[in-house]
Amino acid sequence: MGSRLGIRAGTGPHTVGITDIMTAGPDKHGVFLRLFYPTEPCDIRQRKHDWPTWTPSRQYLDGYFKFIGVPKWTYSLCRLIVGNPKVPAIPNAPFLKKETPSKFPVIVFSHGLGGQRTTYTVVCLEMASRGYLVASIEHRDGSASATHVIRQEDDGKTQTVEWVPMIPKPEGDEYPVRNKQVHQRADELGHMLDLLVSMDQGNNINNLCQTGMDLSQFKDKLDLDRVAAMGHSFGGASSLVSLYKDPRLRCAVILDGWMLPIDREMYPQISQPILFINTEAFHWPGNIVRMNRLMGKEGVDRKMITIKGTVHQSQSDFTFLFGKFFGTRVHSRGALDPHVAIDINNEASLAFLAKHLDLPGDDYNSTVLEGEHLIQGTNVKLDPRPAKEKQVDTSVDKPTPDEAKL
Repeated sequence: MGSRLGIRAGTGPHTVGITDIMTAGPDKHGVFLRLFYPTEPCDIRQRKHDWPTWTPSRQYLDGYFKFIGVPKWTYSLCRLIVGNPKVPAIPNAPFLKKETPSKFPVIVFSHGLGGQRTTYTVVCLEMASRGYLVASIEHRDGSASATHVIRQEDDGKTQTVEWVPMIPKPEGDEYPVRNKQVHQRADELGHMLDLLVSMDQGNNINNLCQTGMDLSQFKDKLDLDRVAAMGHSFGGASSLVSLYKDPRLRCAVILDGWMLPIDREMYPQISQPILFINTEAFHWPGNIVRMNRLMGKEGVDRKMITIKGTVHQSQSDFTFLFGKFFGTRVHSRGALDPHVAIDINNEASLAFLAKHLDLPGDDYNSTVLEGEHLIQGTNVKLDPRPAKEKQVDTSVDKPTPDEAKL
């Protein structure tokens, strides 16, 4: 395994802090998230003794193994092979005290099927290092490969932990289950944004994670007029449904979006700008047909790009955890160097966000529309016949063998 394997640090000017927040709420589970945010500058390489592990506990790593079908008796061996890399960030570090900017734009991030709040740490670290506060949710709809709820007893001190099982893949028609889940996921993203609003107002937050982090320091620091959604796969669908439900979201970056769960009636009602960043190996005609329903809306910036030599996991942390030989065999990395792929992914995202959140940034057109590793649109071949020559085709609204994972 090469020296460049492992969770890489953000490349922006800011050192990144992280903290976990879990709240109780009117619904069954409340919200659970990891915050990535700019903190006071330091040489992150000199703080390795402070770096947290990528997965918070053994149960989370085992959740991945169970999700991909690894026999339980091999879990111990798998833990040795995969390890638990360190994250180049400072846990519970103070929020950056800086007069300029006085407020920081916000990204709400949604993980894919089988993912967790830490699955996209590389992307979240990069966004935070560039000056964003990133709230990465851990969904409680049964799509996370591992998650838990902390129950606080009436005495205010005693806590119990309840693990939330992942829902097995449905037999037959997958749409009803996934559609119900995507609505819960979008609602959870809305609840998480409500929490961020409360933090910005300086309200007292009962954090069941008991990290010792003083959340009052986020008061008047979040630019809630500049909020974007971002998500991978099932998280991409969740972000799109969130655009439909929540006008506070100004735009969205969709990483390899899995479009099956979305109500067809929602497509014409989504009004915000969208950037689809697709990998070369993941998509099939039905998925692209659904994406195309959102393209070409008059007066709204909608773009689709495809990164050559990439696979579905090129946008998650898994692409950095295995060397080329093993990574290509478990489909966690494609032909393109993972660092090149994630750089393209991140720079395109940042340029799009800067444009639509009215922030300084790289030139949007040159960053998003140019490059030897980019395809404008999709590499997937679609039926070229005019719609009037085709018979009515409802197959694109049915489940396909290509299930969106992580």
